[in-house]
Amino acid sequence: MTNTLQIGAYEVPVRYRPDVCIIGAGPSGVAAAVAAARQGLSVLIVEKYGFSGGATVAGLSGTICGLFSSGKKPEQIVFGFADEFYRLLQARAGVSDPVPFGNTMLVPHDSLKWKETADDLLLVNGCTVLYHTCFLKAFTDPGGRITSVLLRGQEGQFAVVPGFVVDASGDAEVVHSVSGATYLGNNGIVQTPTMIFKMGNVDIPAFMALNPTELNNKIAAADRSGNYRLPRHHVYIFPLPNSGEVLCNMTRITNEDGTVPLGIVSEDLTYAEIAGRKQAREYARFLTEQVSAFSKAYICDTGVQVGIRQTRSIVGKEKLMNADVITALKTIHAVAHSAWPIELHSAGEVKIHCLDNDYYEIPFETLIPRHSANLLVAGRCMSAEHEALASARVTAQCFGMGYAVGAACGLVLREKLKAENLNGLMVKEWMKQHHLKNTYEQ
Repeated sequence: MTNTLQIGAYEVPVRYRPDVCIIGAGPSGVAAAVAAARQGLSVLIVEKYGFSGGATVAGLSGTICGLFSSGKKPEQIVFGFADEFYRLLQARAGVSDPVPFGNTMLVPHDSLKWKETADDLLLVNGCTVLYHTCFLKAFTDPGGRITSVLLRGQEGQFAVVPGFVVDASGDAEVVHSVSGATYLGNNGIVQTPTMIFKMGNVDIPAFMALNPTELNNKIAAADRSGNYRLPRHHVYIFPLPNSGEVLCNMTRITNEDGTVPLGIVSEDLTYAEIAGRKQAREYARFLTEQVSAFSKAYICDTGVQVGIRQTRSIVGKEKLMNADVITALKTIHAVAHSAWPIELHSAGEVKIHCLDNDYYEIPFETLIPRHSANLLVAGRCMSAEHEALASARVTAQCFGMGYAVGAACGLVLREKLKAENLNGLMVKEWMKQHHLKNTYEQ
């Protein structure tokens, strides 16, 4: 067995030969890694940052969304791995009590404890973790099977020879690198980035007494006054587990011409990072000057990177349609479900469409790239229409999708199948046989 590979003019060492190689250690990647490892598969998970968490940690989105039902009395309806991770965070005092979000609820969490929980889960399940390692390219044989993956670590370039690959990059990086079919938002229009920030030394009792509608109106009036530049008027602020800290999801970043920066273009990302930090300072100035609960507060931190909601989506075996969310689709091929609203962040204001005492289901086939032999995706690069993705991309559902994909790795490798021939029924039956709880099971 060779220990090097010839890639173009270069010979690179082969460092790993795992059953499963996962690109991206966000919620979907972590869930996929754990599910695959629990079937006795060798797992390598690769992450460009020095921690797991993806957008929920690096982007500081800081909340587990999608666990609860919608209606007057929201109750937890999503379980499985999402609930397992939630309970582990609770045991570390790493989450606040659930807080209202429209007609559902979400759970703010501590980012450091999220990282630590993911570290422990990956290691205790025997996964090999590579932080500070970037995906460069995947290579295929004539039949479309991925034969090797080129990575770049701090020590240089090296190769991985995997049995199966999971693209949990959020940006469909692996699919794109092998010329798989992808598309970008709604005819190239994607949701706006947000630079989320934390404020410390907040008067929490006074903050909790704030009326969100009145705060939004006050922001709009301050923006119109010309004394502040506050482009987004519909904002979210949540209390964090740490005393005196709140999470501020307030900014809306567009280019000077009103277009939306793309999270897969370095120049756009650079602009968004700089503009986002300036906006965060301006919103913090407004809060400290105009809202008494923040009179002694200060910015603790911003996200490690600007929060990206949407980039490439795969052309999948099936697509989650906008109407599927609105009409509460039910399907025998579902591997995850959600009552989270369509939460669309555009160059205008935030648009919310809530489900009323119902939920929709996400078919496994939305995670299967067309003509895929040994590749599946998990997370926000799933196959979905623009508005549907604005609901399905949140943390609890990414956990559920990832866990199902990790289970499917075992099904494909043990039964010698092609990924393109899978369906949700097959995956759910395999999960049942191997005691891998789906999102419906407590």
